[in-house]
Amino acid sequence: MEWNRIAIRGLQNVYNDEAKQIDEQILRLVQQRKSVAEGQQLFPDPEMIQQWSDELGLELSEISLVLGSLNESVPRRHFWEEPGELRGVLPIMKTTRDGDFEYALTHSMQYENLSILSVEIKCLTATVESVSIEAPLTLAILGEAEYEVQMHGGRGGGAQVEMRFLIWPPLSEALDSIEFSLVPDGRGLRRPRHKEVTLDKRIDF
Repeated sequence: MEWNRIAIRGLQNVYNDEAKQIDEQILRLVQQRKSVAEGQQLFPDPEMIQQWSDELGLELSEISLVLGSLNESVPRRHFWEEPGELRGVLPIMKTTRDGDFEYALTHSMQYENLSILSVEIKCLTATVESVSIEAPLTLAILGEAEYEVQMHGGRGGGAQVEMRFLIWPPLSEALDSIEFSLVPDGRGLRRPRHKEVTLDKRIDF
């Protein structure tokens, strides 16, 4: 028996012709989207997602989840393998500013099998105590080699955060022919927004 036809607490499958017609249209559009993408990872910028959210009444996380799922999965290197011997630290110190925020590629830890690059994001406004940075971004690298990048955690909070990325193959010390960009990561936008609750009252037991 198919899983979607199993009665759950007395609820039977109520799939109907109207839903079927809509689903068929969706699947045909998915096929067209794949043809247009030609294997590329396509994802709209945050402003476009916000506009669609306002127009359609959908949550940002819903739109991100749907659009992110349209990109074909890319075979990934096993980054959990040992990085190997630490060969040194590669200073980068590339900085740029966008509005009230400063972005800095500070350095890369150079291991035998991969690099770990650090990115710092800082708010430069005077009222930083009211800022909490959330950066659903990933690192894109253009160079002679085809680099694979994976998020490797970070630290900080509030008005300043640090992000780290695993990079394979390891970065060359000659960075003149390499371009770095931070780009929206659809997977990062899928996290649901939670209501903030402050518990500051006395509780007796």
